[in-house]
Amino acid sequence: MKAKIRHIYEIVAGAILSLLGLSGCEDVIYGRVEYGVPSAGFKLTGTVKSEVTGEPVKDIVVKFRNNVDGTRFHEVIETRTDGDGRVETSFTDWPIYNEVQITFEDVDGEENGGAFAPDTLRNKDLNIELKEDKKSGWFKGNYTIGFEAKLKVSKPE
Repeated sequence: MKAKIRHIYEIVAGAILSLLGLSGCEDVIYGRVEYGVPSAGFKLTGTVKSEVTGEPVKDIVVKFRNNVDGTRFHEVIETRTDGDGRVETSFTDWPIYNEVQITFEDVDGEENGGAFAPDTLRNKDLNIELKEDKKSGWFKGNYTIGFEAKLKVSKPE
C-alpha cells in the first residue's frame, strides 16, 4: 500500500513540476541543462610601458571591466603589473559583452619610473581571441585578451 501511494505521489509531483516548466538536470534533446549565468574562461595578458622611454612600468593597477547593461561597467578583476611591466592572470566570468575596458592607474606616484596619467583601452585596442570553444550551449569557451599599453607621463600639478 505504501509503495502504491508513493508511486502515485511521484507521478502527481512530476506532473505538477512539468506544468510549472521545471525539469531535471538531464534533458533528452539538449543533454545536461545548467542553471545560472553563462560563463567563459579568460586569460588577460599584456604589457604596460612608458610612452616616452618605452621602458616597462611596474606596479600599475590594471582593471578589466565589462559593460553590464549598456550604461555601467562591472569590474571583473584587478591586478598589478610585475617588474617587467607584464600582466598575466586568468578568471572566469560571463561572456564578453558589447564593450570591455582595461583601465590603468598609477597609484605610487613618482616611484617606479615616474608618475603616469590614467588610461583606458577599449575593444578596438584589444586583441580578443577565442582560443578554445567547447561547443557547449552554456560555457562559451576560453578567450585570450591581449594588450599593449603605452602610458603618458602625467604633467606635474
